[in-house]
Amino acid sequence: MTIDSHWKGFPPELAGCSLDAAILQDKRLLNGDFLMPVALLKESAIEQNIRSMQAFAKAAGVELCPHGKTSMSPELFARQLGAGAWGMTAATAHHVRLYRQWGVRRILLANQLVAPADISLVLDLLIADDFEFFCLVDSPEGVERLAEAVRHKGLDRPLNLLLEIGASQGRTGVRSIEGSLALGRRIAHEAGVLALRGVEIFEGIYASSGRGPAAAEAMLDEMAGIARRLLHEGLFAPGEIILTGGGSALFDLCARQLAAVDLDGHATVVLRSGCYVTHDHGTYAAALEAIRARQSETFTAELRPVAALEVWAVVQSLPEPGFAVVSLGKRDVGFDTDLPRPIWHFRPDMGMPRPVGDQLRVTKLYDQHACLEGTHGLMVGDLVGFGISHPCSTFDRWRAIPVVDDHYRMVDIVTTVF
Repeated sequence: MTIDSHWKGFPPELAGCSLDAAILQDKRLLNGDFLMPVALLKESAIEQNIRSMQAFAKAAGVELCPHGKTSMSPELFARQLGAGAWGMTAATAHHVRLYRQWGVRRILLANQLVAPADISLVLDLLIADDFEFFCLVDSPEGVERLAEAVRHKGLDRPLNLLLEIGASQGRTGVRSIEGSLALGRRIAHEAGVLALRGVEIFEGIYASSGRGPAAAEAMLDEMAGIARRLLHEGLFAPGEIILTGGGSALFDLCARQLAAVDLDGHATVVLRSGCYVTHDHGTYAAALEAIRARQSETFTAELRPVAALEVWAVVQSLPEPGFAVVSLGKRDVGFDTDLPRPIWHFRPDMGMPRPVGDQLRVTKLYDQHACLEGTHGLMVGDLVGFGISHPCSTFDRWRAIPVVDDHYRMVDIVTTVF
């Protein structure tokens, strides 16, 4: 792969260079080598986050199947799997296709296959013996569509299904215990074509609710009860029984409660958290503090995430006292949960960036500009580094991101495919 001239932020003279050759060019943010704005990943933080979350999962007795939609980066996937991830979580059939191209051998599709083309794509991929796949289902109609497609395709192994449990006014998922059991019986009726391999929830629907933890715990209790009843009726296919949940905000509750569920020794608990790979300066920083507040120090001892993703911009104008305009906007950084937060200030005579503290704040984003208010003593030409909230919606604005060391020297490059 070579540096594409369409990749924003990269030094223009690197266009056409191989990634390996570009990394050897000693390009540094603080030397003014990068176009503005530019998104950066800090190598030390990425490494710490991946190792930290994997260590937490091991200590909690659960597996980690990170949601790849956070980064959609084959390079980051490889690092997560290399550190011991059980597999990767996908959101769409298109994701499944990409993951397979990147060599992922176990994929949990945290979604349902309903459209004919989606079903056909996945079943064609399942012809490969080295591919293990799971998807969700919540209705008899969904079961019938999948069973018919598997029979039509002539697949020589059953399609692994996870029964999805939902909540009122939430997303997909069966809404009652009796409905879950009836669906389990319907899947079992298609033995040899379909295989019920576990139960799934997404407790993250409660993440922003004031009653979030209590509601999530109740949902997990219901999930455990349904799993026990499905086991008692003999509705699970042979093999491990997967219990999976764990968005990036309430994953501690899943790890704690599901690891305690006894399914005659066959339960495998799988967390799907994905945003840990970069952490952030907003949503997930707050979520981590909440986790530390509700769990013991022993339980959270391995959780040491550090914000890895920053977006840098140059001060373009100081048109009014206490007001600055910088070269970063909606096309460069996520703003779906919080506005970006100024965290660093740099000019060449400083040597290294200095923390901003609470002296600056973003008040408005335009397509290509951010408005800052505060009294930090900015000058035209200064650089400001921003922390972000909810990394998913920043990653999808960049086709490639330089990875830098703690002195902001480029040491690697990751690509994305959204």
